[in-house]
Amino acid sequence: MLFSIRRTRRERERLQDRDISRERMEYYRKSHALEDLRELHPLTARPVRTYAVPAAEPVTLTAHGLPLDEIEDLLPKSAAYCQASRILLAPPNRVEGRPLTPLHAGHVALLAVSSLLDGIFGSGESRHISAWRSVKVTDSSEEVEEDGTIVQRERERFANELTLVFASGKTAILR
Repeated sequence: MLFSIRRTRRERERLQDRDISRERMEYYRKSHALEDLRELHPLTARPVRTYAVPAAEPVTLTAHGLPLDEIEDLLPKSAAYCQASRILLAPPNRVEGRPLTPLHAGHVALLAVSSLLDGIFGSGESRHISAWRSVKVTDSSEEVEEDGTIVQRERERFANELTLVFASGKTAILR
């Protein structure tokens, strides 16, 4: 069964919607007409028709696009990139020193989720990369009242999550 025909641009422009609809309906009718099986020929081990495909010459592939690897290598040297990189790729702020007062849990949480406590820590087997983030957690609880009804409560809150990747390849997520 033939599913498509290659048409020239002129033929495609002359083709009207009603012709397409008619052909679709004909295909639909043939594919869903179970009582009219004589139109569909069963497949056999030997092909009914064979089509000879002419041999072609070797094809040479040429790329006419932009050399992206070369552009990527030259980009950091361009003047526009140097000007834009100050804004787009600004180095992270370095925060150093001691706080004036002891940090409370809320202070540590703010520093952590603002990526000020991310980095590489430890030495030897305990060397690791840490990354903090804030996640929304849903706590569920179930209470039974005096009359026997069950009350389910859900409470959403934000929690801090610490992801650790150790030098050995072991990972841990702490909440």
